[in-house]
Amino acid sequence: MTRPTRQKESRSFRLYARLLELYPPAFLRRHRAEMLQNFADLEGAAGSNAALWLLIGKDLTMSLISHFLGSRLGRYVIGVFVAWMLLFAAGYFLRGPTPGHPVLHVFAGFLLGMLSMYIATRFYGTPQDSSHA
Repeated sequence: MTRPTRQKESRSFRLYARLLELYPPAFLRRHRAEMLQNFADLEGAAGSNAALWLLIGKDLTMSLISHFLGSRLGRYVIGVFVAWMLLFAAGYFLRGPTPGHPVLHVFAGFLLGMLSMYIATRFYGTPQDSSHA
């Protein structure tokens, strides 16, 4: 992973290099050097840092969102959110906005709990000792 040859790296360049760590490692192995060179070229041609960071912020946001939505976790989050919205809409149209129907709140909490459990197992893995199974 070579960096563009520059006399002195600016703070913006160093910040951008750190922000690239948000991308998946496989993507960075292929594109990091090119992305850093493109940033250096944009920084040299930009009229102001504000204009540069507006462009970079938009690009980073859009590409990171597309990477996240294409991942397994992203699809799971979308599925949980859609299920929660369908349950909420069904409860709202069948029972109305009046209080007194705690089942809808239980389902919403259950789905958020499922999402939390999925995230925890992705970070920490499943327990190897399953003595209560």
